Amino acid sequence: MRYENDNAGVVTIPSPSKWPGVVNERLSAALARLHSEGAPPFIAEFRAALHQLRIEAGSEWHDIVLPLVSGHEAAAMARLCPIAGHAFARPRGYPGDAGLLDVIYRQPGAPWTTSDPVASVVTAMTHSAPPARSVRERRMILADAIDETAVRVQRPSILSLACGHLREVEWSLALTQGSIGRFVAVDQDTDSLASIARDYAERFPAIEMLEMSVRDVLRGGGRNLGSFDLIYAAGLYDYLPEPIARNLTERLFAMLNDGGRLLIGNYGEGLFDTAYMEAIMNWPLNWRGPVVLEALADGIHATQASRSVWPDTTGTCWYLDLQRFVETKVTA
Repeated sequence: MRYENDNAGVVTIPSPSKWPGVVNERLSAALARLHSEGAPPFIAEFRAALHQLRIEAGSEWHDIVLPLVSGHEAAAMARLCPIAGHAFARPRGYPGDAGLLDVIYRQPGAPWTTSDPVASVVTAMTHSAPPARSVRERRMILADAIDETAVRVQRPSILSLACGHLREVEWSLALTQGSIGRFVAVDQDTDSLASIARDYAERFPAIEMLEMSVRDVLRGGGRNLGSFDLIYAAGLYDYLPEPIARNLTERLFAMLNDGGRLLIGNYGEGLFDTAYMEAIMNWPLNWRGPVVLEALADGIHATQASRSVWPDTTGTCWYLDLQRFVETKVTA
């Protein structure tokens, strides 16, 4: 079988029966560098090998090649990193939980250190890779959105959907100054809501915590929340299939006040570390590029809102940014 690759020309792809040997050969070569040269060459070659394997495997990646990668000794070495180890273990039963983000943030109390010398190097490289940098940058993007809303609207109402541990509030000047009228933090994970209550309830009295799922919002539960000047869902859409993502976008947009802003984040397509996240971290996502992400708002007419799609500075995450137009009122 042949595979056309714009960057590498034409490469030969092994038949499914050959994949065990190919995977073992390439990952064992990376592992050999760990023993001969140390951790940095190992993890660099390992990441590159996974990236190339995913490209070559195509539709066979998820069912055939990924399990082979996941079970290799090199994968076990990579999971000594607290970031990959937490992600793979899924201690809350689902991928990408807020506890994992705390490890990436190096939040006080999060278990991000390790005494193993190999794991320390792998952790440092994982922490500095674009996906982890994108997660940390997201806090600042969201804090800026909160503060911008407080400048635009006096004592605004804000909704964070799938809020996690809500770490962005630590970076918001508006919340620190008490300039937010109402801040609704919604998540279906009660552990996340308990963390917010423990860490921020006293410090930021505007924050209200509410247990609610995406299904609840789509079934009309969001109408009971009121209307908002800013709604954001920065770490949710990666897990939503397209029909649900489209419906939710329209539902959230309907909850905006005039002039209100809806900000949606999603990891992009074709990332160098996609295979690493899927196979080593057990963190599969619905990867969306700018065109696909923007199409989630096709149900919102151009006369209703301005629309833009932009990347973070790492080029890893894309943001769909909608702002409802202010309705012109005609007086007799």
